[in-house]
Amino acid sequence: MANKSVLVAGQIMAHNVDSLIKNAKYASGAVENGHVVTLGDLSSTAGEEEVYVAALPATAGLATDVFYMVNEPVIVMTEGYKGLNDNPQNFEVEAGKVFNAFRPQIGDEVVITEAGLGGTKSTNTYIVPANATGKLTWAADADGVSTAFKLVETTSVEIPSANFWNSKAVAYKFQCVKAV
Repeated sequence: MANKSVLVAGQIMAHNVDSLIKNAKYASGAVENGHVVTLGDLSSTAGEEEVYVAALPATAGLATDVFYMVNEPVIVMTEGYKGLNDNPQNFEVEAGKVFNAFRPQIGDEVVITEAGLGGTKSTNTYIVPANATGKLTWAADADGVSTAFKLVETTSVEIPSANFWNSKAVAYKFQCVKAV
């Protein structure tokens, strides 16, 4: 199984402003923590009165859309059972399931593991939304997009293990420098 994105939503305004957090669902596939989506209309499904229909970023809206970052509490399902595996790299939100997402604000700081990012880091120092993917993608600048994060530092995220020695996943700390 390929590793999934791990998000550490450190200092984000959404911790203190509830209106920046929305419930959403994406029917066309799985999403991972740290992915970005746009929100459309409210769901018409009974019992989902406060759930928005999410979509992946599209080229036409990269410069103008409001993006939300998936930030769902990690509960890994193993063969239909919860709690048998505590590795956050195995977590994703299944298609059609409701998840939490927050609207990034300038100054927000997040850590995202390498598995959660698209493109190639090389000398790029920004991550931005890209067409048809939830993964924020490495870029040289923040031009042409409505939301962007700037690299602060390379770090790691500790990953729980079945033995006493936890492993570390390569991760990057970012600060939001552009948001609508």
